[in-house]
Amino acid sequence: MYRNYLIMACKVLLRRKMFTFISLFGISLTLAVLLIASTLFDNYIYPNGPEKRSANFVNIDGVVLHSKNRNSVQNGDLGFHFIANNVARLKVPEIMSWYTNKRDVASFINGSRLQNSMRRTDEKYWQILDFEFVSGRHYTAQEFASGAKVMVINHSTEREFFDEQSAIGKKITVSNQTFQVIGVVKDVYELEHYAHSDMWVPYTFANTSYQQHILGDWSALLYHSNAAMIPMMQQEYLQLLANDFISVDPIRFATAYSAADTKFTAFSRQLNSDDDYQTNSTAIASILILLAVAFMVLPSINLININVSRIMERSSEIGVRKAFGATSRQLVIQFVIENILLTAIGAVIGLVISTLVLWQLEVSQAIPGADFQYTWHTLFYGITLIFFFGLLSGVFPAYKMSKLHPVAALKGGA
Repeated sequence: MYRNYLIMACKVLLRRKMFTFISLFGISLTLAVLLIASTLFDNYIYPNGPEKRSANFVNIDGVVLHSKNRNSVQNGDLGFHFIANNVARLKVPEIMSWYTNKRDVASFINGSRLQNSMRRTDEKYWQILDFEFVSGRHYTAQEFASGAKVMVINHSTEREFFDEQSAIGKKITVSNQTFQVIGVVKDVYELEHYAHSDMWVPYTFANTSYQQHILGDWSALLYHSNAAMIPMMQQEYLQLLANDFISVDPIRFATAYSAADTKFTAFSRQLNSDDDYQTNSTAIASILILLAVAFMVLPSINLININVSRIMERSSEIGVRKAFGATSRQLVIQFVIENILLTAIGAVIGLVISTLVLWQLEVSQAIPGADFQYTWHTLFYGITLIFFFGLLSGVFPAYKMSKLHPVAALKGGA
């Protein structure tokens, strides 16, 4: 029986080419935009590059400091002193890494001046973040402890400096310091904020003046192999600041507010933060879900209107079928199957369009280092939403059509 309905639906869609084209355009464009947006967001929260273990670590990259009399407030990135005297005392994390924000630096090779970005890190940075090495290796604990002037660069920087030759063993001068390249990694997606850079060096090569600052350009990664321990790491950090904060100046910096962020709470904080370093990630998540649903509702309303118009155009056909004994249930099933078939074709087209757009973003390097991949939840929720609203947009017109009286239908009435 359903096979006959499917054959009939195919014939109707082929016969009504204009309606089919308009509906397919709306469905496919809606799904394509939804998949592109959700994939970009999903790849930020759950990256495929060095930060692929994001479910197992949190990052601390900022602090708000109040004076003892609460008349003065300072905020910014962490200083080395703050990390060494506070973050370093945490017990729950299995691995902790301290590193700087990436900074633009002037690089020199064979007398040529180039502009690149560089981070200073410890050796544990490479244990938490999973870089893909093209050649060579990262610096060891011994090299880090001795302040060795060694460097890891990305693949683009290797080509920029040495064309098609290997960079391993060669030297690069950065800010009057000469480093030996010991490793080359695959380029990192720019939105992987903790990992992205052109160059990485041990922070121990420099003098120790940076160690006295409570504010600076440092961050800390806290890792645990059991993702279920993440909330405990976050809570331990909050309790340490509330009960046992160590300050270089207890008068100027008496109270500290900070947080150990997951990728999503870091995103939420960028949208909504205050002087107490709070964020409401639950509210942000709810808003994002509502926006996605609203985005789907609007084209569904348009599709309902198109379906109602289409059904009214077919009122004579409906009248004839009802006069010859077709039940309301049979008519509803026929029109719902037409809509599901239309939605399925539109979903395939939308998937193809979104795949091509994301592929073009990758090959054009519009977003440097991007490597977009659909995850099962992106596809599942995207396609489920499009089918839900596709079905919803077909049920109401089908029900309305099934209630037409045969005589009124034959006359073209509603």
